[in-house]
Amino acid sequence: MIFLPITVAVLTNVLYHIASKSISDEQNAFMGLVVNYATALIASAILFFLTPHEKILVEAAKSNWACILMGLSITGVEAAFVMIYRAGGELSTASLIVNILIALAMLIVGGVFYNEQISAQKIFGAALCIAGVIILSSH
Repeated sequence: MIFLPITVAVLTNVLYHIASKSISDEQNAFMGLVVNYATALIASAILFFLTPHEKILVEAAKSNWACILMGLSITGVEAAFVMIYRAGGELSTASLIVNILIALAMLIVGGVFYNEQISAQKIFGAALCIAGVIILSSH
């Protein structure tokens, strides 16, 4: 069952980065985000009504701090990638470098805050990731 959501995540992330790189340099980056979020709001509302749910206010009342933090985080991610690409970041490596660094950070977060095991295998993988970032970052 995990194959489908992973496939969707990969495909939509590819589209996301192509779109981020393609946003007009002439447009204010944050107006671009306004359009992005208006589109996401409409798409999310349609998907909400097409999936099983309770009444809208009951569902909204189930929201917690994580929904707000996620919204703020998404804004930061999107603004950062637009800025990365406008600064000359390459489509072929910018996302890779950022995602490797995220994976390294999540290794620490998982170990410290969620008591996930940090095995020798994970440490070795992290070292390979660090080497990859160094190789990708050098010109």
